[in-house]
This record gives sequence, structure tokens and C-alpha cells, in this order.
Amino acid sequence: MSDAVRIRVEPRDAQKNKGTGTRVARRLRKRGLIPAIIYGHKQAVVPVTLSRDDATRMIKTPGHLAELDLDGTTEVVLIRDVQWDHLGKEVLHLDFARVNAEEVIETEVTLELRGHVSGEAASGQLEQVVHSLPIKCPAGAIPDSIKVDISELQLDQGIHVRELKLPPNVTVDADPELLLVHIVTRAAETAAAEGTEGGPTQPEVIKPERKEKEKEG
Repeated sequence: MSDAVRIRVEPRDAQKNKGTGTRVARRLRKRGLIPAIIYGHKQAVVPVTLSRDDATRMIKTPGHLAELDLDGTTEVVLIRDVQWDHLGKEVLHLDFARVNAEEVIETEVTLELRGHVSGEAASGQLEQVVHSLPIKCPAGAIPDSIKVDISELQLDQGIHVRELKLPPNVTVDADPELLLVHIVTRAAETAAAEGTEGGPTQPEVIKPERKEKEKEG
């Protein structure tokens, strides 16, 4: 299970931070802060700020679950939205949704490949088609990742959503037939093989100048 990240946040007076989101974020970023809101569970929306480093740490945490320390009280939250600048490099704003440990939530979890391919499969090329999956599970049981065992894969075989071994109380919200990872023949070997099979060749293209020379001859 993903451990909730513990982060200290400060209340933010919205009246003192008027203007567009970008302008507010620019002023706060100069102080190393990121604006955010906490909402949900039919409680009041609370504007807060947190340090840029803590925001980055939470975004990188599997499951995006956090315990926010706000004026001596604890808010258990999940990141619901991240607003980035136009370059996708700077975080402008975060939306935190209140959750509790038993509440079933939807989130995104990465896939972690386990094991090593061997035998004939080792001569092929391993391709991971999907790197994360949407899941549903209790907020207190978000897995760090979903493990995918590739040790039994053979050449031209793959693993689909329906073949995953999921942790208890975790379901994947995706097509059971979705291909996650497979082993294919290396492209270079395939190209070389096709070149030696004597397949059909492209017809020669005769340029107009050459046609004229052939007529003169």
C-alpha cells in the first residue's frame, strides 16, 4: 500500500490573492510556494499554499495520497487536478479532494515489470505498451504499483489486463483485453528476413530525361 505523504500546508486568504491563477501563482512561486484548494465531503473549500518541493514530492508519490497538516488538524486528501504552465514544467495550482481510508476512490497506478525473459524470448524485443492503469480501491489501500510478471513470456506472446494478479480490493477500470506488454521479433531481424525472401520489388521509375535519350538512341 502507498504510504500517505505528510505535508504541511498554510491557510491562504483568497482576498489577498486576487487576480488570475497565473498571476497569483507567479507571485507565490517567487516565494517558493504553490497555491492549492482542499474540497469535498460537503465541507468548506479551503485555499492553502504548500512549498514547491512538497508539491513535487506529492505528485511523484504513487497514488497521490497525502496527509495535510493544516493549523494542527489533519486532512487526508488525494490530488484531483494539477495545473501546469504552458510548457508543462511549472506547477501553477493543485486541487486536493478529501478522502477517508475506507472510501473507494479512483486513481492511476504505474505498472512495474518483474522478472526476466529467457530462452527464445530473450532474442526478441520487449515492448511495454501501457505504463499505468486507472484503478478503483479504498483510499487506504492504494498499491505502490501493479506488478506484472514477464518471466513466463515467450516470443510473440503478451500480457493483458485480464491476466493481472491484483492486490485485494483493487480493480482495474480498463478493457480486460487491453494489451500491456509483449515480446516481438526484433525489427532489424524482421527487415533482414524480408529482404532475403525474394519478395516483390518496386518497379523502376524512368525519368523523362532518360526517356528522351532512349528515343534519340
